[in-house]
Amino acid sequence: MARRPVPMKKVLGQVIARFPWVVISAVFLWSVFSIVLRKESEPSPEETVIRLAHWQLEPGVREGFTEIGAEYEKLHPGVKIIQQAIPESTYGQWLSTQLMGGTAPDIVEVGMVDYSLLLVFYSRYLLPLSPYITRPNPYNTGTEWEDAPLYRTFKNGMIHSFIPEIQEYMVMPLAMGSVRLFYNKTLLTELTGLNAPPTEYRAFMEMIQVIQSKKMPNGQPYAAFSGSRYHFSRLEDSMANPLSYGAIRKIDFNRDGRFSNNEMFLGFLCGKIDFSDPSYLARFQMVEDLTKMFQPGWAGLSRDEGFFSFAQQRAVFTAAGIYENSAIQSQACGKFELGIMDFPVPNPEDPVFGRAFEGRRYEKPEGNMPMGIVRTSRHPDVAADFLLFLASQKQNEKFNALLKWIPIVKGAKIAPSLQVFEPNVKGVTSAFDPNAFGNSSVRWNQLYSLFLIHQIPYADMSREFTKFYLNDGRENFRKTLQNRRRSHSQNEVLLAVLRKTILSGAEDSATAGNKYRTILRRQIADEQNLLLQEQIFANPTSAKEETLYKYTPEALKNARQRLDSPAPAGRPE
Repeated sequence: MARRPVPMKKVLGQVIARFPWVVISAVFLWSVFSIVLRKESEPSPEETVIRLAHWQLEPGVREGFTEIGAEYEKLHPGVKIIQQAIPESTYGQWLSTQLMGGTAPDIVEVGMVDYSLLLVFYSRYLLPLSPYITRPNPYNTGTEWEDAPLYRTFKNGMIHSFIPEIQEYMVMPLAMGSVRLFYNKTLLTELTGLNAPPTEYRAFMEMIQVIQSKKMPNGQPYAAFSGSRYHFSRLEDSMANPLSYGAIRKIDFNRDGRFSNNEMFLGFLCGKIDFSDPSYLARFQMVEDLTKMFQPGWAGLSRDEGFFSFAQQRAVFTAAGIYENSAIQSQACGKFELGIMDFPVPNPEDPVFGRAFEGRRYEKPEGNMPMGIVRTSRHPDVAADFLLFLASQKQNEKFNALLKWIPIVKGAKIAPSLQVFEPNVKGVTSAFDPNAFGNSSVRWNQLYSLFLIHQIPYADMSREFTKFYLNDGRENFRKTLQNRRRSHSQNEVLLAVLRKTILSGAEDSATAGNKYRTILRRQIADEQNLLLQEQIFANPTSAKEETLYKYTPEALKNARQRLDSPAPAGRPE
């Protein structure tokens, strides 16, 4: 007797009824498999595990840490280096949670939080690296830096690793960076007929106008620059801010040749400077020029959104750091020829910017990827040893070659293709920073944002901010002086403790002596500076007519000769 066929509808019903159990079984088996694999990949209890966290998700960084970690593990059997890459957008929150909860990795990249919070992290959760600074790096054996103290092997002397508020060296940077202009060479030639952009400002701006006059096949105009507030700040820092340098000669009250936002406030307070200063007028005139190069709505775009127009060949230029070089190169590969250049500068004869222009910007060699060691690390000595390994000449060269970044250790070779990124360490700095106090910073950002999108003219912005700056800033500056005075008292206590350690002849007396000299020098200089600022704040009119200094042509010539002269024989540069 023939069997009756089962209706298709009934079959589907049975499959659907069993489907959830099939899915649950598959997920269970996958979970068991994943746990087994994870258990197999975890280090054994006999291994010393050093965990390292960073926010660098750019191409090559994770591969670089993996390869150098493997090299270190070969030299030190029983040590395992494990890295954690945390997205930049959440790193600050993640780091805060891990440090406060006592669950942070042994080594962390330090940053992505406000400086005030960073100081708390330094003092409570991170170990000072000062004991290693004056000793030779053992991994430099066989190089010209074999006997040199660690800080002298760094191109920046590790000067930015020293935290004045803590009076300790707290981080060790692993690379150097800079910002440059990337451009679509193929599109540039197609739109302008040029093989390379002009390096002089006026010619560069004429080229920009030609680009903006061209239209895409859909009828929309090409953008000269891929735009967002992030990208604009790179142009502002590199092109506009250096024009403000001349103002320093009017407000450098302590005559140290450096600018501080406290001196700017005192300069406004005593009437020695304001927004009508030629240096500031030139700076803001260039800012207005730069904002016209971006597409409408640029100020509201995120960093990634602003980059899209460049990646999609709707914009010719974008400003980016060396850390974005690999990603941009991969975007351009097979699509268009990519060019890289430094920022254009005005001629000294320029009718608007010539008098304010005194040279290219100085690119502070702070160092990228500042790494610190947490206090809760079970193996702080091994963590410090791994950082010394990364900071040796050979390994730092290899590490940065994998990243396509610039080594921070002297003598480490740079790839020829990266020469354009070599930081410019001979130039001028900005002498404009209104972000001195909390409320003033908020008000400045409000007004400046309106100025950037042409919603408020320069005269109105400067008038409104100056009024707020001087009225609200007085009380804030008074509190700043009080806090600095308390800090000086705390340093005096620290100096007394260090003197006792030095006189005791203990093992760490040499380290205590180095720290004592460093703190004492800073204490004397800061005390003189504090007294001067307190005097100007109490009696602003006393400094209004004071002439600070001027450079004669002969003095400038001598200074340039000293800058260009090589280091004495036998002494590292």
